[in-house]
Amino acid sequence: MARIMKMNAQQANTYLNWQYPEPYTFYNFPPSVSRSELLNELLMGNSDYFSILDENEQLFGIYEYQFHNGVMEIGFGIRPEDTGKGYGEQFVQQCIAFGRQHYHYFGKVTLEVADFNERAIHLYNKMGFKKVSERAAKPFGMPITFIKMTLKP
Repeated sequence: MARIMKMNAQQANTYLNWQYPEPYTFYNFPPSVSRSELLNELLMGNSDYFSILDENEQLFGIYEYQFHNGVMEIGFGIRPEDTGKGYGEQFVQQCIAFGRQHYHYFGKVTLEVADFNERAIHLYNKMGFKKVSERAAKPFGMPITFIKMTLKP
């Protein structure tokens, strides 16, 4: 994880093409969804998206930041071929640290995780995040339950 920068169109396209294996295919963008709508959301939507480039300037991961009622909510992803290799804790810590510095924010941090993603839930619990709620949703028409977790400062 060599460099963090505001996501550009080329990086957004790379991210949209990532294909995760089972049981993580939920994180793949469905081909039925308008590519231009997705690009617009990544580049000009309500969230701020950042690209994390590796030492070869290739997209390693993404960070997403939103604020709800003054609380920073984070989202992130690591390219499929590098998931499950032990990068998660450092990656999440760097996401939080970058968000705190970039936004001059020092309050609690929230995230949402799909309830089936036991690997991620285990990591977040290990890092001190606590479950605060659940919500049912249908992103791209697929029913899923999201668990909201909070990390206090």
